[in-house]
Amino acid sequence: MKHLCLQRRQFLLLVSGLLATVAMPAWAAGSIGEVKLLEGQAWRNDQPLKIGDPIAAGDQLRTGVDSKLVVRVEGDVYLLRANSVLQLEQKGLLLSGLRLASGALLAVFAKGNKQIITPTVTAGIRGTGLYAEASEQSTYFCLCYGEVDLSPMHQRAKRFRVKASQHKAHTLDAKGRIEQSPLRDHSDDELAILEALAGRKPNSVL
Repeated sequence: MKHLCLQRRQFLLLVSGLLATVAMPAWAAGSIGEVKLLEGQAWRNDQPLKIGDPIAAGDQLRTGVDSKLVVRVEGDVYLLRANSVLQLEQKGLLLSGLRLASGALLAVFAKGNKQIITPTVTAGIRGTGLYAEASEQSTYFCLCYGEVDLSPMHQRAKRFRVKASQHKAHTLDAKGRIEQSPLRDHSDDELAILEALAGRKPNSVL
């Protein structure tokens, strides 16, 4: 636990410095975002990533052991924790949604309808901050603030809406069962920094 807390503090310090020093670069043609921070190793479509690399719709992002990746995609910012796989779903040239196959994602979203899919749940989101941990057996899903519609993967007709101003967490398993859960493994400080990277005032949402 002390090791995790130390890693979290180091991350906050690194990104705070990044906010003060990094200007927005010119993205590559066809890209919709860029890598803002990388600790350890991460890959886009199995090619190694570095800070400043472009991100495009259709890309698969993957992180290694003891790694952390932060990307800004249009008005959204995603933080992938270690051993995570995130697919940027594509419709034409546009980003149509996110598919978190495994691992953990902390994300903040601009206004508008978007979708995130895990092995056990589909979430329709709109101007939201969220944290998700995904596996084949279950999904831990915390709505940090905003509004979301949750549907178990195998029971699409079963849908419930969650609204929150400060963290409401649930666990959804592969059989469609939903249980309330305690807050874990993410913080308001991290959310505030992601909002700042998106160009929004952190205190407007927290």
